Amino acid sequence: MTYKNILVDVEGGRADIRLNRPAKYNALSPEMCEEIACAAEELAARPDIKCIVFSGEGRNFSAGFDVASEQSATDTKSVWLANRRIQNAFSRINELPVVTVCALKGYVVGAGLLLAAVCNLRYATPDTVFFVPELDMGIPFSLGGVATIARYIGITRTTEMVLTCNKVTASSPYMENFVTRVFDEERLTPSVDQIVADIVKRPNSLLLSSLTTIREAEKGLLPKPASDLFTMLFVDVETEAKTVRVNYSKRFKS
Repeated sequence: MTYKNILVDVEGGRADIRLNRPAKYNALSPEMCEEIACAAEELAARPDIKCIVFSGEGRNFSAGFDVASEQSATDTKSVWLANRRIQNAFSRINELPVVTVCALKGYVVGAGLLLAAVCNLRYATPDTVFFVPELDMGIPFSLGGVATIARYIGITRTTEMVLTCNKVTASSPYMENFVTRVFDEERLTPSVDQIVADIVKRPNSLLLSSLTTIREAEKGLLPKPASDLFTMLFVDVETEAKTVRVNYSKRFKS
């Protein structure tokens, strides 16, 4: 299939999905997230595909939600539905019957951070930058984001990331329980390639049974975040929050 916002390659038992909006730092729109989820589901349904690797074209993985994207409506229900569409796309990726891997570099921001979080394995360069800029954007960090990130780095560090919008790198102690392993930039791609090559040598039955037990363990140890899409409703009633959103969006308009 031909995709508008992603590039797809298949080789052996591996498929690659690359976010392909480098000029926009691979910012995510609801439509792009739907495209990623549909492509991933189609690839994962193939009996020959055992692993999907997500990465970003250019210098960044993803700058998060595309604040400059045009929306057909700005009423409360449309905003709620758009956010639910992104959250559902991430949930679908989280349930794929294949091993999912993220190769991270540059900016991994907001919704991009959550896309990485739903993958099984996350590899990054030392200077990969993680942050949650939503309060600077004039919106709450929703999509289950607070609970999802707290599952890995703890509530104390998550609280600081959300309330201060501070940036942290993959080499920071903040992210040691989020990033599977850190590789120097020149080693990231070959290292991920070797790890994936080892994975796809495994029989499907062993990979699927292992994924099932891992996900069951995850559910027991890390309860699924409750829906928080209702938090988006608050930002429609305060003029100051609307002004923050408008001013932030202006920074990204060409």
